Amino acid sequence: MALRLPKIIPLFPLPDLVFFPRVCLPLHIFEPRYRAMVRDALEGERIIGMTLLQDGWEELYYGNTAPIHPVGCAGKITAVQSMEGGRFNITLFGLTRFTVHDQFCDKPYRQGWVEPFHDHGEPPPFPPELKAEIHDLVREFGRLIARAAQVEVFLTRVIDDLTFLNICCSELPFTALEKQLLLEATDPVQQARRLVDLLRFNIGSLAHKPAPTKTVGS
Repeated sequence: MALRLPKIIPLFPLPDLVFFPRVCLPLHIFEPRYRAMVRDALEGERIIGMTLLQDGWEELYYGNTAPIHPVGCAGKITAVQSMEGGRFNITLFGLTRFTVHDQFCDKPYRQGWVEPFHDHGEPPPFPPELKAEIHDLVREFGRLIARAAQVEVFLTRVIDDLTFLNICCSELPFTALEKQLLLEATDPVQQARRLVDLLRFNIGSLAHKPAPTKTVGS
């Protein structure tokens, strides 16, 4: 998939969303510049690159010059619904991570000259102890955030290790910057170890969080 990525792709920067390969992402497209982006993508290779905005994006957001993190994820439009007023509902399927080397603003939306991460085929399976640790930590994290039942259903799904890893990174309630750190890992094993570290940190924080104080009326 990485080898099929065009050198120049449309970029869709958002302040609070990090996209991962092998994950489906539903999006509602309403800004005029991004409606144009979707129309152009549908006439071409249906590729859109998602990136995370850096701090200080607010004043520059509408000028296509707000700073972005250079590592993003490209997705292919797999479903589209045209709506009233030119809006769209679309679904992206994550293809590959990329690095942005340059940006262009000759269209209503920005475009990027990108280089895909060179992942050579399917990675080897995770070490069994690492996989077991992730399952245990995800299960404990789900219990602490009151989503134990949903997590248990997810853990019983039959999916490959890399898809499991990316869905965990995408769906667990980490901050956008924490997810960006996961996205930027050099390989799946480093990504998995970073996920373990984040899970341990969040579990420790939740486990030591004081219970809310109840006010008793007089």
